Amino acid sequence: MTLQSLDIALLNWLHDNPVPGSVPFMQFVSDTTTALSIGLAAVMLAVWLFRRQASHFRRFISLLLVLLIVAGATQGLKKLIPRDRPFERFPEKIEKLSTGGDSSFPSGHTLEAFAVAAALSFMFRRRRVVIPIYAWACLVGYTRIALGVHYPSDVAAGILAGTLIGLAIPWLVSRYYP
Repeated sequence: MTLQSLDIALLNWLHDNPVPGSVPFMQFVSDTTTALSIGLAAVMLAVWLFRRQASHFRRFISLLLVLLIVAGATQGLKKLIPRDRPFERFPEKIEKLSTGGDSSFPSGHTLEAFAVAAALSFMFRRRRVVIPIYAWACLVGYTRIALGVHYPSDVAAGILAGTLIGLAIPWLVSRYYP
């Protein structure tokens, strides 16, 4: 079995076997990505404005930079690597159950969710932060496949790129920003 056939088989299985009645919930989770990311940055800004400590400002700047770099990386990769979405390639088998832009590769929702999760886990390193944020990020990735708008490999690329960005930016900010 090739990687491509494994990718398609996993897509078919995940798309064909959702928890009954879960499609509205999956659409909601998928739609929370940007709102939650921006909301978390706004909370960090509010905390800094309230407390006026350099560490809070670094966290806000780190998350803001992560979100800006994620937006650029996602759009750049989508232009560089055009790929039909599953519902376009297999319209008889895969139903489009959510929104999706032009290129399927990588999953921008997943990239953003994992970048935010990695950044927060780097900045806070507490289970009460890390576990819920990674659970949310994993759920976002799963929903993108189950809703028929991404292949598992799109989600895997989003996980990898998002994690790298989410760890690198806060590390660089903490190292080079006073």
